[in-house]
Amino acid sequence: MKIDFSALEEEVQRILDTPEYDDHPARDALGRLWEMNLNQWNRVERITRLSDSYQDMMMKREKSLSARFDKHLRQLEKITRISDHYQRVLKQVNSELEQTALIDPLTELPNRRMMMKRLSTEFERDERDKVYCVAMVDVDHFKLVNDEYGHQVGDDVLVALGKAMPAVIAQEGYIGRWGGEEFLVLLPEKSRQQAQQLMEAMRLAIAELELDFDGKRLTTSVSIGLSEHRQGDTIDSLLTRADDALYAAKSLGRNQVTVD
Repeated sequence: MKIDFSALEEEVQRILDTPEYDDHPARDALGRLWEMNLNQWNRVERITRLSDSYQDMMMKREKSLSARFDKHLRQLEKITRISDHYQRVLKQVNSELEQTALIDPLTELPNRRMMMKRLSTEFERDERDKVYCVAMVDVDHFKLVNDEYGHQVGDDVLVALGKAMPAVIAQEGYIGRWGGEEFLVLLPEKSRQQAQQLMEAMRLAIAELELDFDGKRLTTSVSIGLSEHRQGDTIDSLLTRADDALYAAKSLGRNQVTVD
């Protein structure tokens, strides 16, 4: 049977409030029991309020921790994005620095450093399998071009040759600016005869090239010194022979290919 506590409370309170029960033997016991009951309910209410307050505090704390965590997470995500962007920028800068270090800024051909790296790689091969030629190319009378037309036209000539010569070599080798008006050609897997034919084709192509710079029309030519790798060669000895051959080509009247 379900007890109706509200009705019971009313019944007890009515008995305690009725004067005719004041002298009843159970009146005092019932009064103390009722007071104890009220005290218990008051304690339960206090505990409930404390519990609710604690739970509310914990919920607020959890929300606060969650908000702080979310804030830190957003900050970390922002830092990660910044770091990723910085890494991309750094990679790009390194690439540009490497490009600057290995490419001639005027002709956009490989520079002396890059050509030496390629030549060193070739020299690491087993000498028994090495078939290799190098050629030194020098623009004839380049000083006269600078003196007569100015250094800007001189630079324009080098840029034009920097485009024309690689077109002749194509996939047969590598060409780079060695310094000033000199270029170096590396011809791996080319015999002396094959390299000479290729350099002769380059010489003819340059001699037939007619340049026009702001109405200033001029032609030019190149002298070429060619040397073939020999057993026991070093990079210096191979380049020295090519340079000697170039000097011989100039001494013989320029606009020709001389083979060491």
